[in-house]
Amino acid sequence: MSYQKNIIFSILILSCLPGKTPFEYTIGITGGYDNNVLRFSDEEFNEAASDNELMGGASTFDSFVTKLGISGKKSLWNSGKKDLFINGFFTHADYRNNPERKYWSGGLDANFKWGSYRNIKYSLRHLDSFYLRHYVDRDVSIESLAPCAFTDRKQTISLTQKNGRNIWTTFSAGYLQRYYDKPFTEFDLDINFGRWKINKKFFKKIGTVSVQYEFARAVNHSLALPDRPSSFDRSYDSGEWYIPVKIQKRIPFLTEIGFSWREEFRVYEAEAADDPLHAGRSHLDTKYDLWVKKNLSESVSILFNSRFRIRDTDSAYVWVKDLKSFKQIQFWCKIEWDLIYDRY
Repeated sequence: MSYQKNIIFSILILSCLPGKTPFEYTIGITGGYDNNVLRFSDEEFNEAASDNELMGGASTFDSFVTKLGISGKKSLWNSGKKDLFINGFFTHADYRNNPERKYWSGGLDANFKWGSYRNIKYSLRHLDSFYLRHYVDRDVSIESLAPCAFTDRKQTISLTQKNGRNIWTTFSAGYLQRYYDKPFTEFDLDINFGRWKINKKFFKKIGTVSVQYEFARAVNHSLALPDRPSSFDRSYDSGEWYIPVKIQKRIPFLTEIGFSWREEFRVYEAEAADDPLHAGRSHLDTKYDLWVKKNLSESVSILFNSRFRIRDTDSAYVWVKDLKSFKQIQFWCKIEWDLIYDRY
C-alpha cells in the first residue's frame, strides 16, 4: 500500500513542481474482456469443469475487466530544444468475474531531451500483487492449492538517438525484481535485461515501423533459503522480438491503425530429474495485437484493441506441455481525456 500512496502522491505534486509550465494530465477509463483469465490449457478446462478448486474462487473461465487510470506530465526546465520533464501514472484494474484478480500498477519517469529523437530517460515501474491462479506448491505438497501472485519492481534507463532521416534508435538496460507472495517465494527472481529498438517513418511519414529485441537473464535465489524443502532452480534465459507498425496519416475517419507481433523464447536452466516441471523446459510465447484509434476532439480519444496470444511449451514430459501451453483472446476499449492545469 505504501508504494500505491507514494505513486499517487507523486503524480499529484507534479503540478506543484517549479517551472512556469502547465501540468498536463490524462484520465482514462478502459473496459475489456479476457476469455482465459487463468491461462488454462485445453486439458485444464476439462479438469476445472469437475474440480472447482482449480478455479480459485472464480465463477467463470473468462471475465469482463475495468481499469481506471490517471497520468500526469510536468516540464521542470526548458531552453530551446532542451527540456527536462517528469511524468507519472497510476492504474487500478478489476476483473469482475475473478475476485482474486484485482491489482494496481504505477510508475514515474524522468526525461531529459536535447533535440528531436534525442533523449535519456529513467523509468521506475511497480506492479502490485498480480494474481496468476491457484497452483499446487510442489515443494511441499502434490495436492494442496494456494493462490499464486507476484509483485514487479522495475528500473530502466534508456538512451534515444537520431541516426538519420526518419530513423532513430533506443538502447535500454534495466533491472526487474519479480517477487512472489507466500507460499511461492521460492520462485523469486532478479532479472537483468537489455533492449535495442530501431524506429523508422515510412511512405512520406504516414506511419512508423519499429523492430525491437530484448534479452534477459533471470536468476532464482531460492537455493539460499534456509527453510527450503528442495533445491530446485527456476532461473532462465529469454529473448523477445517485438515489431509494431502504426499508420497515423491519410486514414479515412480514423486517427491511427496499428498491428504488432511479439514473440518471446524462454529456456529454463533447471536440469534436476526431480524437478520435471522446469527441467529441460522451454516455451515460445507469441502475441498478435491489432488496434484502431479515433480522436473524437482535441482532448478526447477512443482506442479499440484486440490480442491473440498462444504459448507453446516444449518439455520431455507430456503433462508439462499440456499444463503450460495455452491460448488467450482479449478485447479492450479505452477512452481518454487530455486536460491541462495552468496556474500561471
